[in-house]
Amino acid sequence: MTTPALTMALKFLENEPVAAARQLELEDPDSVCAFFQKVSQRTLIPVLRTMLPAYAAPVITQLPEDFTGNLFSEMNQADIAAILRHTDSDNCERLLKLLPIRKQTACKLLVSFPEYTIGAWLETGLLVLDEHMEVQEALTRLKKKAYSETQDIYVVNRKRHVRGKISVYDLIRAAPTQPVNNLVRDSGPSLSGLTHVNTALSLPIWNQQDTVAVVNRKQEFLGVLHHFSVRTALSRMEEPTVPAQTSVSGDLMSAYTGAVLAIIDAAFRSPEPQEPQYRPTETQRKHDSTPSPRHR
Repeated sequence: MTTPALTMALKFLENEPVAAARQLELEDPDSVCAFFQKVSQRTLIPVLRTMLPAYAAPVITQLPEDFTGNLFSEMNQADIAAILRHTDSDNCERLLKLLPIRKQTACKLLVSFPEYTIGAWLETGLLVLDEHMEVQEALTRLKKKAYSETQDIYVVNRKRHVRGKISVYDLIRAAPTQPVNNLVRDSGPSLSGLTHVNTALSLPIWNQQDTVAVVNRKQEFLGVLHHFSVRTALSRMEEPTVPAQTSVSGDLMSAYTGAVLAIIDAAFRSPEPQEPQYRPTETQRKHDSTPSPRHR
């Protein structure tokens, strides 16, 4: 593989991850798996997130576990769960074990929901407070680790029913011994995790807020759903019927695509067997050069 072709292929992945994903979906999983291992994870993750999970799953299951574990560490739970949903039970369990316990538990929850429901697209890496905590205990938890969502912190009761939410700014300004319950404000209606994503998108709740609490059948708090996650879910569920629109010209796109295919063909596919070429030995060459008796 020539350096210019490799450089062009990597530029294609970096600059046009959607178009690259659509092209890689057309290749066989073995070749894509080998290709992935030659690309930096920083470049690869945006492409992997964009690939349809049904095409990404057979590639992921063939990657070395340490490589997959590093990829998963940079991906969110919803993206991982979307891929795991397209694997068999054995591979799903094996890949889940590559995750830290907290992330593993979150992914198991998401995988348990059908992909067409909002429960499969939750954000679960949240700080959740018990209504009986004091502010100082809440702040200790807040400082202890990084959470994916901290602008609004949800408060639950002992049955894990949503009591409301607290602004992180109110929490910081409050007296250390003040009960968390005194700071709670209404969080609005909650949605069932079994709500269809099409139904969720059409709800008027998004006119007032960008995030909504999601609960199970027992009204127990599961996580939050972002408005952009609903749109992501719908785009994932819809198979592309036309080539993805990109910002590059047709000629450049052809060159990019050719570079990717060249990498796969030249570096990762077994060459066609060739017929052995006949090479005479030194004795045979001398024998062939000696004139026969009838020509002497």
